[in-house]
Amino acid sequence: MKRAWTTVVLLICLLPLAAMAQKTTFDEGIDYKVIQPPVPTDAPAGQIEVLEMFWYGCPHCFSFEPHISEWKKNKPDDVYFRYFPGVLNPGWVLHARTFYAAEAMGVLDKLHGPLFQAMHVQGRRLFTEDAILRFVEQQGVDREKFREAMRSMEVQLKLTRATRVAELYQSSGVPSVIVNGRYLVAPGMSGDFDNMLRIIDHLVEKERRATAAR
Repeated sequence: MKRAWTTVVLLICLLPLAAMAQKTTFDEGIDYKVIQPPVPTDAPAGQIEVLEMFWYGCPHCFSFEPHISEWKKNKPDDVYFRYFPGVLNPGWVLHARTFYAAEAMGVLDKLHGPLFQAMHVQGRRLFTEDAILRFVEQQGVDREKFREAMRSMEVQLKLTRATRVAELYQSSGVPSVIVNGRYLVAPGMSGDFDNMLRIIDHLVEKERRATAAR
């Protein structure tokens, strides 16, 4: 009897997960949030922007990275993907500055994944400029040129804009994904990363149809 009761309880617990796995329709306010007003995108004409807001110090962003990286490999041709370093509190500014400096120097692909690995696998505390500069030097990037890039006007302007735009996305945490400046998807709403990607695909198709009808 005890074993039977345990089996019943287990099946009841698994029902919501099964329902989530089979879900093919998604609802505003439950699975995703509508951003009002919509935020202008940086996507080329005819492209649908999918933007991931992240922070290098976030363990959930680190866990999400393999999922979104795999999704990027198979994304539709009309989808324009970009990373967006969240600046939701002052402690995140250094990592946003690091991202934009790497982007400006053309070494983002060289540093993005390793920086996540260094913090969340190796346990390195990369929370000061000196620590960041030691890290980039170890990756084969010129330390002084990177320091100059971090302090450049180009990076400062991008950082200022990122701080302002982050507020417009109305996100309270990371990772968050913004679809075409109109919809916000977050793990707290989607339940898990795989379902999060399904919602993103749904919203891309929704926006594709809406764009065609405009």
